[in-house]
Amino acid sequence: MSNQTDASSKEIYDSVLGYVEHNTGGPQPPLIHEAPVVASVLWSYPDEHPSRVRSAIAAATSRGDLVRVTDDSGDHERTYLGIDDPDDLERKIREYHNRSERTTRNGALCLNIANRRVDDLRGEDDE
Repeated sequence: MSNQTDASSKEIYDSVLGYVEHNTGGPQPPLIHEAPVVASVLWSYPDEHPSRVRSAIAAATSRGDLVRVTDDSGDHERTYLGIDDPDDLERKIREYHNRSERTTRNGALCLNIANRRVDDLRGEDDE
């Protein structure tokens, strides 16, 4: 990612995917809040409008590269992004379990959402 003007849609799209891939899993939850993704990609492309990053997120979700989930169970609505592949998502869930000494409330919520998404992608049903 380099600072430049007039970034192509593909560059922004690839930056969004790369940011989500790099900042999920390991000691981090398998999903990430959407807001820091938008802010970080805009940091790389300061002349771009946030709507272009949000359009890239929408394209990535419609293509099945990302999953976008909004949780409204708490006081504030939060939107999470994650890689929308069952194998990658399971790997990130395992990494988080293996590398995290303790799980935060947000981490537990992300694990719950990610596990449900893996089940959905694999066609598994709890009932």
